[in-house]
Amino acid sequence: MKHMYRLKKYHGDRVQSLTYEKDGRAGSVGIMAPGAYEFGAMERESFTVCEGEIRVKVGDATEWKSYGKGETFVIPEHANFKLQTDDIATYYCVYG
Repeated sequence: MKHMYRLKKYHGDRVQSLTYEKDGRAGSVGIMAPGAYEFGAMERESFTVCEGEIRVKVGDATEWKSYGKGETFVIPEHANFKLQTDDIATYYCVYG
């Protein structure tokens, strides 16, 4: 069984995630500093908030949706999305 880990940093190191692969599946655990961020998803991404609150807007949506500790949101493949948080937030993400 092979494990591969990689630290990824985004937006001037204000968002960081430790990405892993195990048995053909990929995921990450991450932390976000307070701020607003924009990303693009190549594949489906399922986020679960571990700590804090994350506001999300996907694609051309006009309204933000808020997710707190223990709540999950899904980003469809090939979608642009925006995240906002007022305090440090952590998450667990599964890809695919």
